[in-house]
Amino acid sequence: MYTIPSLERQMLRRSLLVVVAASIAAETAQAQVFLSQPTHGAGRGTWSVDVGGQVAQPTGGFRSNVDVAWGVGAAVRHHFRWFQQLGLRADFAFLNYGNETKRVPLSPSVNRVVVDMTTSNNIAVLSGGPELKLASGPIQPYVYGFAGYSYFYTQSSVGSDNDGNVFATSTNFGDGGLATGWGGGLSVPLRVRSANIAIDAGARRTINGTRSYLRRGDIQDQPDGSMQFSARTTDADFWQFHLGASFSFRNR
Repeated sequence: MYTIPSLERQMLRRSLLVVVAASIAAETAQAQVFLSQPTHGAGRGTWSVDVGGQVAQPTGGFRSNVDVAWGVGAAVRHHFRWFQQLGLRADFAFLNYGNETKRVPLSPSVNRVVVDMTTSNNIAVLSGGPELKLASGPIQPYVYGFAGYSYFYTQSSVGSDNDGNVFATSTNFGDGGLATGWGGGLSVPLRVRSANIAIDAGARRTINGTRSYLRRGDIQDQPDGSMQFSARTTDADFWQFHLGASFSFRNR
């Protein structure tokens, strides 16, 4: 029976120790590299896009002239990875608070061609600001502040009486300025396979200050072709309420 000499046994023992040590070192280095790599890159976070219907309830002097406004809105939000509760958002809303349609001749010289002239009273609001949101859980509340620009305008358009296509549009009256306020809401995530969808509902207070605006019947057409405006000047603040869907995704 062959016996390993003592010198060979020592060399074999040392070789095994070297292999084990090298293996442990490799595994440790691999673990350190893996743990040092974040799941998402620095500065990356969550983006979301919200769309939905809106209704605005006037307050103060604005309420004495306008009952309610209806429209649509959208928002883009970004929440930071390093502090998911903090984010930035940008909002846009289009609201309509009255329409008037008349059948009129195309022009004084072409009075046998009759078209539909629709006059609409609208509000456009563009704003942005910081947001705080509970980033987890079955119900995720959020609050935010904003500043931006709001524009109250009255627009007339002319379309064909056959297919309703608009071929001429003109803004008759407008008044814009600074808009500020605050808001909040609730986001309820839905489990729709791999899609990140949530129901989003909320309200915000929009402060516009004093504005001049028109409502239905405030434009009078004069015999000479000019227009006479019966503008109303009041504070023009309102509450906005929205209900819609939110679609979110992470940076890769």
